[in-house]
Amino acid sequence: MTRWVREVVGLLAARAPRLDCALKKIARKGGGMVLLDGTLIRTRWRSGKKNRKNYSGKRKCHGLLVIALTDDRGRLLWVSTARPGRTSEITACRHDQLTAKLRTAGLGAIADLASSGSTTAAPTPAPQ
Repeated sequence: MTRWVREVVGLLAARAPRLDCALKKIARKGGGMVLLDGTLIRTRWRSGKKNRKNYSGKRKCHGLLVIALTDDRGRLLWVSTARPGRTSEITACRHDQLTAKLRTAGLGAIADLASSGSTTAAPTPAPQ
C-alpha cells in the first residue's frame, strides 16, 4: 500500500504546475491578484530528535507547513512543498522567492498578517 501511495504522489507531483507557470497563466487571463495563505497540517507526535523540527510552538502541535496560492475566485493554483511545522509562513514565502516571482509576473497578492512583508500588495489601511 505504501508503495502505491508513493507512486501516486510522484505522478501527481509531476503533473503539478510550477509556480512561475501558474503565475504567468493568471497574468495572461487578466488577473491582477492572487490570494496567499499558509496552513499547518497536523501530524502525529513521534518521539525522538528528528521530529522536533515538526513542532509548531505557535500552535502547540506537530505538523507540516504548506503555502497555497489561489486566484480571486478561490481556485487552487499552486501549493508549496511541505516544510517543518516550526517554519513560519514568511520564511517559507522567502524561501520560495514568492515576492520576486509575483513581481516578474506583474501580480499582487492578498495575504494575512503572517505573510505581511513578503508580497507586493500594499497593506490594507485599518478601519476608522
